[in-house]
Amino acid sequence: MTADAVADARNSIRPSIKLGLFSGLLLLLTACAIVRSAVTTRLDGFTIDEAYHIAAGVSYVRLGDFRINPEQPPLVKLWVGHFISWTGFRASALRPFSDKHDERTFTEEDVYLHNDPDFIQKRSRAAMWALNALLLVALGFATRRALGSGVALGAIAFLAIDPTVAAHLAVVMTDLPVSLLCASAVLLTIPAFRTWKWMDLGTCALSLGLALAAKHSAPVFLIIIFLTGCVRALFVPSPAVQASRLWRFGMVWVVVLGALTILWASYHFRYAESNAPGEVFNRPLADKIADVQSPLYRAVLDAMRATRIAPRTYIWGLADTVRAGLEGRVDPITAFGQAYWGTGPKYYFPAMIGLKLPLGLTAVVLMGLFAFAARRVPTDAVVTILAAAALFLLVLIAGSTYGGIRHALPVVASLAIVGGAESKMEGAHYFDPSESCERDPNHAKENGRRDLGL
Repeated sequence: MTADAVADARNSIRPSIKLGLFSGLLLLLTACAIVRSAVTTRLDGFTIDEAYHIAAGVSYVRLGDFRINPEQPPLVKLWVGHFISWTGFRASALRPFSDKHDERTFTEEDVYLHNDPDFIQKRSRAAMWALNALLLVALGFATRRALGSGVALGAIAFLAIDPTVAAHLAVVMTDLPVSLLCASAVLLTIPAFRTWKWMDLGTCALSLGLALAAKHSAPVFLIIIFLTGCVRALFVPSPAVQASRLWRFGMVWVVVLGALTILWASYHFRYAESNAPGEVFNRPLADKIADVQSPLYRAVLDAMRATRIAPRTYIWGLADTVRAGLEGRVDPITAFGQAYWGTGPKYYFPAMIGLKLPLGLTAVVLMGLFAFAARRVPTDAVVTILAAAALFLLVLIAGSTYGGIRHALPVVASLAIVGGAESKMEGAHYFDPSESCERDPNHAKENGRRDLGL
């Protein structure tokens, strides 16, 4: 028997952290992250987009009208809109908007002039702490399902320490929620496409659907997860699973369709943005698509519009994201002391991550990569996590240069998982929580003794 087989057999008889203890530690780490954020951001004011998002969310909740701020999907705005609406918000009657500036002015007047902005900010911060705490806990359980309790607690501790995450926990922005949801979805693909169990497939679809409803960067992860599922369904044998390749391929489509269903649910299963006749955006959808320079991107957007695969508001926002995020804004940019026009250097986002990530966390990531290289984590998990992070980073590099570290937060979330794998260097190898000693300790011990020749 090889040394690796002996080590794996010995690990099989090590008990994992009990669910109750794990849950308590996870909640404690999450609480510490929220308290840290509350202390370090207590003097911060609104960011430039928060008033825009808050007023839009109130409109979504009260009127079911999605015309305001179609640039972003509604998940975060709906969440905050419910909190603000329940506690009182004086909103002006909706009117036609001539452009984005007119729309932004309308929402900011409501927040800053027609309401008490300090009171609105206190309620919005409480709402975002609650939402992000739930997403951190969900990420912890997703990591535990895929990689074990130690990696899960390490990843959440990493995120609790990172100052960029602390700053984003309190603000009504979509960057951190989509990062946590995409990380959860990627992790859940590991057990979903390994066991092909409906529970795993369903939780993966739920995370992916909520990510789609959070920000328009999520379709990148939809493509990554779909391709991962196709490869594992069609080319990776699963002897323990009584399902044909075609059936597993159909299961991958179930995940995608489930995610799209959740996206539609966030828009109340309605294609139009409003009950008013015709389009009521600040710019017609046809013009937004025409603004896109790439014929390929325009063809995809036109196909989405023709097939109505997604709500019209979502397509409008996706067209805006493609134009500004992938093709670039025609704006002057200063990056690392140099002036650029439209798009900065290709190393902008990798350098931004390297500069913003504390040195101690960088060292933890390097140790986690060493754990990956030492095969302390299953190969399929390593490939899935690193491929998702690398492909998203390539999209950032190929796109426009703006937004700074907040647009790279999905990569930071992936690095937190890599950093959590540093716990594997303490001598613990991978275990599957669904087959851990908690569920059948006698079976695990017997297998361990047999593999060791005892």
